[in-house]
Amino acid sequence: MRQLGRDFFALLGAQFLGAFNDNLFKQIVLLLAVDTLFPGKDMQGFAFAVFALPFVLFSGAAGDLSEKYSKRSIIVRMKILEIVIMLFGIGALLLVPRQGTAAPGYAWPVLLVVLGVMGTQSAFFGPAKYGAIPEIVGGDRLVRANGGIAMTTFLAALFGIGLGGPLLDHFGPGVAPPAEPKLWMPGVVCVGLAVAGTLIARRMGPLKALRPELTISLNPFGRLWSTSKKLRGEKGLMSLILLNSFFWFNSGAISQAMNGMSVPEYLGMQRKSEVTWLTTTISVGIILGSLLAPWLAKRLRLSWLVIGGTVTMVAAQSLLLLIGTVVTRDGYAFELAMGALAVAGVAGAVLMVPIQSYLQDAPPPGERGQAFAVNNFMNFLFMFLAGVFYQLVVASVGPTIAQACGGAALLLWMLKSLPAIRAMHIEGHAEWT
Repeated sequence: MRQLGRDFFALLGAQFLGAFNDNLFKQIVLLLAVDTLFPGKDMQGFAFAVFALPFVLFSGAAGDLSEKYSKRSIIVRMKILEIVIMLFGIGALLLVPRQGTAAPGYAWPVLLVVLGVMGTQSAFFGPAKYGAIPEIVGGDRLVRANGGIAMTTFLAALFGIGLGGPLLDHFGPGVAPPAEPKLWMPGVVCVGLAVAGTLIARRMGPLKALRPELTISLNPFGRLWSTSKKLRGEKGLMSLILLNSFFWFNSGAISQAMNGMSVPEYLGMQRKSEVTWLTTTISVGIILGSLLAPWLAKRLRLSWLVIGGTVTMVAAQSLLLLIGTVVTRDGYAFELAMGALAVAGVAGAVLMVPIQSYLQDAPPPGERGQAFAVNNFMNFLFMFLAGVFYQLVVASVGPTIAQACGGAALLLWMLKSLPAIRAMHIEGHAEWT
């Protein structure tokens, strides 16, 4: 990635620290929602849905803003807002009572409010970030740039999710007396990440507004529908956006299932930090897959990557159905989970990177921000639905079957989208020929 330039690496650093922050704070809230604030219950589906909902509500306006104004200006301002949100996050964490001593009180709704505002900030950051990539690097380096973005995003997820458990173990409401909980410490870490990300984002060079005459629609969904209609007629883009969205639905189900499998019926983990091993495994798999995807793209047809990645991912996560049934926690359940998640991570990245690159290249300049607004809207609508779906079904079918349903939905839509997958091509990219 040495040829991608200073502006790209400033964007890369800003989005890395932003993704780190999102995943760290969200993972802390998700872990608090599993048994800590609500003993014997798994309430993380609510938190997952609250984080995703702003992307559904504000993606249309975010796409318009990214075309009307400089994407660089939007990126920097959203990073400044991230600092403010994380300061409120410290206050929300201070409301969490010691485990087993009191009802959650105001802690749970305030945590959800902060999580929702954090999702809103990310919703406005996304179209500017992805729309800026082709402006910064050009078409001939787009696949390499997206491989770097995907790799560092999931490396950030690895660090953020992996750090959430240990921080709760050391500073959370479950620390053993006479030690006192110090949940403000994770909040300070989040503020520090937001400050560092803002400083890095400011190193980006100027980017001009592509459509300053554009009128921002007051209807949050109005331009989304018209853009979606246009995308349906262009190169199968809407079908591929939906395939990308089913990938995120499936990923959301897997993410919640990893936390859900920590209970005695499945993996019987004793400490929150033990969940880190599962999240680390899938994140490392995604990082390796992000590095592998551009290399494979020079040697294989795009359709082979998308189809092979989908089938392999679903097959790997299907192995999780054996945990708690055929393989018990006293056997090799933990090793089976790690192996299946590693393969699913690699395959998921091989599927995602080519689609993401194509969705940036195919729309004409001046419409990429709006296209990515539709992409963000659909992705997070499906992530919201993943939270709702998981919350509705996990009590009756368990976490392993819940995530398997997500995999089945991804596979079925991939089969329906085969004509669009076969037609994918990026102009100027020798790796796709």
